[in-house]
Amino acid sequence: MIDRARIEALIPHGGAMVLLDRVVAHDETSILCTTMSHRRADNPLLRDQRLPAVAGAEYGAQAAAIHGALLAEGPMRPGRVVLLRALRWTRRFLEEIEAPIEVRAESLHRDGGNLAYGFALSAAGEELLSGECGIILS
Repeated sequence: MIDRARIEALIPHGGAMVLLDRVVAHDETSILCTTMSHRRADNPLLRDQRLPAVAGAEYGAQAAAIHGALLAEGPMRPGRVVLLRALRWTRRFLEEIEAPIEVRAESLHRDGGNLAYGFALSAAGEELLSGECGIILS
């Protein structure tokens, strides 16, 4: 298991912007992370004390960045999410979820500085959000 401190060393985010608490499992193509950051008052994605479900796309992108760093065996270069597609959510707000959120990401494409991942967020067996993201690394 990889904890939040190690995650912070792997991705170009810091402090409260590190949204994932731990990596539970990973292999060559996928990663499973968990978090309770959706319940934290210092979550930087909160708007008027609400965490819109679409903000979960950042959770998926961070899982992708962590996966890329683990495969590269070193910190992930900064990058930009340039594409979000096929987003589907079942809840309007994530802060209402009392259980830990599981974030799964699966590599769809890796080509140097270009990454594409599918991702899904769930809690207590309920899928909350799913979609795909494209990332271009600097």
